[in-house]
Amino acid sequence: MMDDDREPPPLDDYESDGNIEDVTVEVAPPIVQDAEEIPPTKPDVEVSAQVDDPAAELQETPTPILQKTADNVKQEAPSVSPVEPENSVADESDLFQCASETTTGMQSISLDAPVEKVTKIPVSVDDDEPASLFSGSDEKDDTYDINIEVSDPHKVGEGMNAYMSYKVRTKTSIPAFKRPEMTVDRRFSDFLGLHEKLLAKHRHDGRIVPPAPEKSIVGMTLVKMSKSEEEAASIDFVEKRRAALERYLNRTARHRTLVNDSDFRDFLEQNELPPSTSTRALSGAGVMRLVKNVEGALSKMTIRMIEEDTWFEEKQQQIDSLEQQLRKLHAAFEGLVHHKKELSVNAASFAKSAATLGNAEEHTALSRALAQLSDTFEKLETVYQDQSNTDYYGVSEKLADYLRLILEIKEVFMVRVKSWQNWQTAEQNLQRKKETEAKMQASGKTDKISQIQADIRDLESRVETSKQEFDDLSTSIKGEVQRFEHERIGDFREIILLFLKTLMKSQEQIIKNWEGFMPEARAIA
Repeated sequence: MMDDDREPPPLDDYESDGNIEDVTVEVAPPIVQDAEEIPPTKPDVEVSAQVDDPAAELQETPTPILQKTADNVKQEAPSVSPVEPENSVADESDLFQCASETTTGMQSISLDAPVEKVTKIPVSVDDDEPASLFSGSDEKDDTYDINIEVSDPHKVGEGMNAYMSYKVRTKTSIPAFKRPEMTVDRRFSDFLGLHEKLLAKHRHDGRIVPPAPEKSIVGMTLVKMSKSEEEAASIDFVEKRRAALERYLNRTARHRTLVNDSDFRDFLEQNELPPSTSTRALSGAGVMRLVKNVEGALSKMTIRMIEEDTWFEEKQQQIDSLEQQLRKLHAAFEGLVHHKKELSVNAASFAKSAATLGNAEEHTALSRALAQLSDTFEKLETVYQDQSNTDYYGVSEKLADYLRLILEIKEVFMVRVKSWQNWQTAEQNLQRKKETEAKMQASGKTDKISQIQADIRDLESRVETSKQEFDDLSTSIKGEVQRFEHERIGDFREIILLFLKTLMKSQEQIIKNWEGFMPEARAIA
């Protein structure tokens, strides 16, 4: 009886957590996992031991089994070697590297390479890969290249009938063009005529058509009054217009729909084009365009749209904010360009003064040093002038292009507002017709009911069509704006890198010129 009252002996460590079968289940998976490497008879023995005598199994076999599982894990686990971080330059979205790699990244920029203009524009027609700036095509095709250069401005005619003509050279692999290389002569009115045609065909579909360069009455007056072709080509206005026309054509060619437009292809391919009389300021079309602009400004003031899409509401605020900041940046950069031009002029003036002083100086070493100082400032004048030109064409004018592009985006948003207004007007007309039908039925006048019902069906169809057009236009504008945002990031990255590259190159040349002058200054005794 005393034996029955005694407490049982304490459980071992392997039994303190609960059922023994649970413990064996946890040990079993490694055995099954390594079954291919264990001899065939081994698992049977271990399994029988596990079923018949679990305690013996845990006392005799766990150590070899667990040791074998650990060995297998060591053999099967791949050796992990430390991975060196990739160079941040490989990520094109990273404009500025970390501090430890800044020197390497700056040395990778060739300071002796000339500053290039926009040359190749990939025209991708894959909607999943937004490589083009503006796209409206849904076709699937390969990626093609197109490069358009505007050069060789030359004066045609004399007097007030004179105008400037430009060579437009195109190289492309797009199959829609007749030849891979084409060269045509175009005047400024031809560019404006092309822009008017593209606007008329594509703006109402929600596509963002890049704006053409603006007219300049003062600049053209200088060209008309020039006495020779060389004098006309040397006018600063002509080079600015040439660069603006080249940027306009290349930006238009980035749009997958516009680059395949028949009018755009004819502009690049045909030797002769019909004269674009509608672009003249005093023509009938010019007066009508002015009237439409006034009407459009008034309609913008009167139309108030109830915006239900938060995407458009947020995007309009972003566009307005971007425009304000770009205007400030453009004004500041124009001031910087003007400052560098003044610096170039002042350097030339100082060079002349130093040369005059050196000629009047009797001390030989001092006279030679002043002459060398004059030469140094003449070289600095060239450096400042080149830097000013690069900043103007590579940065300032591109910022101005984006300001005009933002205005075009606002015009496209206004097209959507007008489409919404048409939809609401159709719904209001439908509601009035239904009210008229109800009144006629209530008064018993059924002689015109059939006509009213036919009008109602027509208005219902018109409402459905207007709503579908509004939805399609909204979808198209969203795609256009998204591509604008994508390409804007790439363009601004190129602008920043070009500015830094030019700045570094000019500073290197300045240091080199001053180092060359240093021995002459030390030789003064």
